[in-house]
Amino acid sequence: MASKSLEEIAEFIKKMKFQKSLFGGVSENSVWKKIDDLNNEYKSLFDAQEVKYQTLLEERDQEIKTLKEKLNRVNGGQ
Repeated sequence: MASKSLEEIAEFIKKMKFQKSLFGGVSENSVWKKIDDLNNEYKSLFDAQEVKYQTLLEERDQEIKTLKEKLNRVNGGQ
């Protein structure tokens, strides 16, 4: 599951089940596996947000470039 929001990660945590240990408690391996799974969910969300914000920055830079070109044409024509 590649989480797209913190709400999805919260739901992922709610659904977590740990393997029981023979002498009570939970299996250490099970806990480490779930921590790794949770880490992957957060990384997936972080990566998606990074792409989103990089795209927004590129769009902003392109808009600035376009406006500067328009301004230069207006100022150059006077």
